[in-house]
Amino acid sequence: MAVLRSTSSATSASASFSCPKPSGTQQGDILIAFQTCSDFGNGNMTTPTGGSPWQLLGQRDDTEWAGTRVWWKRVGASEPAAYTFRQSGNNDSIAAIAAVADAGTATPLIASTENGADASVSCPSVSSSLSPGVTLRWAAGLRFSFVGWSAPSGYSEHLDRWLSAGATASLASRPRTATGATGAVAFTASSAPIFSHGFTVDVGGTAVPPAPPPPAIPPSKDIHYRYVFCDLLTDDYITDLDLSDVSYDRRIGEPGSFSGSISIPSNDPNLAEKVAAVVPRYPGDLSTGPGRCVVHVYRNGLIWGSYLIWQASLGMSDRGNLQARLSGATLESYLDRVEVREDLDFSDTDQVDIARALIESMQGQAGADLGITLAAGGSGVTRTVSYLAGESTSYGQRLNELSQLNDGFEWMIQTSDPGAGTRIREWVFGYPKIGETDTEHLFTQPGNVVSWQEDIDATRGATSFVARGESVNEDASSSGGPTLSVPHDAAAHFAAGWPRLDSTITAHFQRDTDTLDDYAARYAAQNAGAVRVHQVSIRLDGDDFTPAHLGDRARVVLVNQWWPRLNGAASFDQSWRVIGISVQATTRGQRETAQLVFEEVIDS
Repeated sequence: MAVLRSTSSATSASASFSCPKPSGTQQGDILIAFQTCSDFGNGNMTTPTGGSPWQLLGQRDDTEWAGTRVWWKRVGASEPAAYTFRQSGNNDSIAAIAAVADAGTATPLIASTENGADASVSCPSVSSSLSPGVTLRWAAGLRFSFVGWSAPSGYSEHLDRWLSAGATASLASRPRTATGATGAVAFTASSAPIFSHGFTVDVGGTAVPPAPPPPAIPPSKDIHYRYVFCDLLTDDYITDLDLSDVSYDRRIGEPGSFSGSISIPSNDPNLAEKVAAVVPRYPGDLSTGPGRCVVHVYRNGLIWGSYLIWQASLGMSDRGNLQARLSGATLESYLDRVEVREDLDFSDTDQVDIARALIESMQGQAGADLGITLAAGGSGVTRTVSYLAGESTSYGQRLNELSQLNDGFEWMIQTSDPGAGTRIREWVFGYPKIGETDTEHLFTQPGNVVSWQEDIDATRGATSFVARGESVNEDASSSGGPTLSVPHDAAAHFAAGWPRLDSTITAHFQRDTDTLDDYAARYAAQNAGAVRVHQVSIRLDGDDFTPAHLGDRARVVLVNQWWPRLNGAASFDQSWRVIGISVQATTRGQRETAQLVFEEVIDS
């Protein structure tokens, strides 16, 4: 039966702010989010982000007041500790989230009504055929002096807020034990708001019992992680930290992310000092901190990733629990933070030589030498390109533009530890691809596939593609349009009766039509029609698949109610290149899992 689990709330005058996930929230719960903004306009209250997608349930505004928006969603398997809300700048917002457990599959009911300048703010009735349920009431208004609220009779109040910019709101709830109309109820404000309205949201039904868990699978060999923090430029050792809630990923040709946390007990000053060696207490301490520290993730003695720490946060709960949280990205992310500040011209030069020259140029800048060695070899594909200092682009952007041309190449920065006391950072490439395409790793369900998902999205595909570059007109006094490629059509889709669906790919700073044709041809080859994207989460049994295997092929065989056996064989048996791996590291009470990212689509 649907029951209110808990609520959370937040207030802010920032353009972006967080509201905590209600305590005890579990997968399958329904979350209802309310946001009231004080803006004299639309408030720019966009859909919250974090975890499974939010959906707009209802809204009400006034020509002179942004008003309230309400969203809902069902909690997924991976949810953040807080959700991000947004609003226009220089305004106040009140946000609240209610978590409802054991609800049915129906979309929550909602109704709202305008109340005007009245101290009695009414919330309308809704009628539900689902029993039992939870009825939520939200009263909101705008007033520039203090307002307090009294909840309707029989309701439990969870929120009573007034902000100096004028927004005010209250949230109350009551269990519903019978079907039919909930009836209208009213909140009472201590002073009448200038504008006001009331919402009623009803969540009902009973959750479908989950399928019984599969038999326990004996664990594979023990997994041991070590997190080694060092200086970015020198790689000098700083400290080890025993992190928890660690997730990290590696991608071909783009930065992978890292996050982890550590709790600091009040009776362990030594641990506090170790954390302070990575996150300095004082702004004047420039010897360490985000922006100049890296963490090497060792898994069973091998480096699975090196991550530049870009952000850190420390906070203490009302119970006195102190926690530090760190986040960062792989060394590829550093290339996005160093701009090309010298003109570089290349004529009929192997594209891999151009890539190496870009990295050499970056490392020749003061304070930008990461000690990256460059793999030898070439591709046999020549390019004529110019990179101008005045274009204010980064080395990472230029490398990506170069590698993503038709007949391009792939690249990564890898860190290894040969055991001689010095780690090696190496830029490696593959033409046309990284990895062993003849090597195939097998993942099956039942077996080592934990979960899977397939998304089919025609909004990410098209049937006719054009690439758009910069204008060739250098005379600022006369008008000129951008340089365009010729259209590249998905011939097979048109032949099968597909409609025309256009896509224009923007290639910044490109003026060469041959290069633009390369862009358009590549997108037409990979993004024709409706794009299918597959996600597969696996158990990492031993060391059969590691980040060193990125570029190899994965064969995925599924047998389940959607993909049954046909003629004695699995009806889902697909093979893709793996271009990324996202790992949830082992922690207390949680087994290690990894999600594979496949080469199926490119985004414009």
